[in-house]
Amino acid sequence: MTDISVTTEPPVFVLCNARSGSTLLRFLLDAHPDLACPPETNLPALCAQLATVWSLIEGAPLSPDRGAEPPEVPDAAIDGIRHTVELMTSSYLGRRASNRFCDKSLGTARYAELLLRVYPEAKFLCLYRHPMDMIASGIEACPWGLTGYGFDSYIAGSPGNIVLALARYWADHTGAILAAEEQFPQSCHRVRYEDLVTDPERTADEMFKFIGVPSAPDVTAQCFTGDRERSGPADFKIWHTSRISRDSIGRGWTIPVTRIPAAITDQLNELTEKLGYLQVDGGWGTTSAPADVRVGCEPTAAGKENGRACDTDGPGATLLRRRLSAAIAGLDGAFTRRWGPHADAPFGIVVSPCADGRDLRLRIDLSTRSITRSADGADDGTEWDVLGSDRMWEDVLGGGANLGAALRANALRYCDTGDDGRPIAAESRIDLLSDLLGLATWPSTRQSQTRQDGERQHEGVVQ
Repeated sequence: MTDISVTTEPPVFVLCNARSGSTLLRFLLDAHPDLACPPETNLPALCAQLATVWSLIEGAPLSPDRGAEPPEVPDAAIDGIRHTVELMTSSYLGRRASNRFCDKSLGTARYAELLLRVYPEAKFLCLYRHPMDMIASGIEACPWGLTGYGFDSYIAGSPGNIVLALARYWADHTGAILAAEEQFPQSCHRVRYEDLVTDPERTADEMFKFIGVPSAPDVTAQCFTGDRERSGPADFKIWHTSRISRDSIGRGWTIPVTRIPAAITDQLNELTEKLGYLQVDGGWGTTSAPADVRVGCEPTAAGKENGRACDTDGPGATLLRRRLSAAIAGLDGAFTRRWGPHADAPFGIVVSPCADGRDLRLRIDLSTRSITRSADGADDGTEWDVLGSDRMWEDVLGGGANLGAALRANALRYCDTGDDGRPIAAESRIDLLSDLLGLATWPSTRQSQTRQDGERQHEGVVQ
């Protein structure tokens, strides 16, 4: 009998929808020398089936719904599932000379809790794409009718309306991924398709850092070499692709939003707000297409009324949006613990002027990992804001100016709009912003923490 070593490194699972760029993400993972990511195995679903069978054998209670996961999976079943999985994955890793197994299967989000019981140190990559672009891609992939990809039941529920079927699919599956991300934040890392194709090297580097493997320079070129496995389901176009392109961003602008009922549109927008995407409203597709579907390029409310789209923000605003999007995508529990209550308070960043002569106002809520654009003069409930010109933000983010120096010189202005106007709060908030944007901190994190500790001690004496 062949000797099969036992896997010791926790696996990586991709939580994704169909037509979300998951095959491209699989190629990037598989191109890393320490990782091996085969085509879709449906391994998470197999774990659920094993949990049911093992629970039955162990005499544990089963779910009243046939085929559903048991309410309580015995420890013996968990051990057995892990052993069974590792018999397969260890053999595969041995053939690939890799030490970390990655799985990219559709519908994995529903099994997240079970997978974490089997592998408590497992990592989840949560992949998202704007709903309208996903709908456009789904229609292209199924020109003769919605079959495969898990679409079948959705078109059965709305025959004759492909747009509605795919919108419901996106809402259900994206909601499941977000729920897993919110339930297990320490185990999850957010990846947006748009970030993946516009800045692939940086996005890949952030993924590898989260997984705990070394960076892999030039991985975006290596991922298209001929040794990627072609068996199993995959994006049919990727075999004819030799480079990563952002050409598919915004392709959903031509999808008729009138085919989606208001109740489903509300579901889409509740999720897109959390993900930092443009909202899907009555103006969708009625003007020239925006440069991007991520927040920051959409028209303001006034711009929509006048038929203008703010899709050519200045270099400072563009840098700011990209830096914020990447930072929020990479947020982890360490950041939240480091900044405590300051990380829970929504804040605003204002860039003036925008391309159409108005200010770009972004509302950042780290607790929901969302970036939303506000209309001019809107009261969006932020507790503090930082305001500056497009040129000054470009200088600060580009390394030509120091954030602290810009604030002292009033080139950037801090405004407290909430209840906490103490200097200690202002300094800590600026330090948080520096950390979030990857800037040299001012004041330093250690100084800020010392002040916070001193403040808590003082308050304890007063009480």
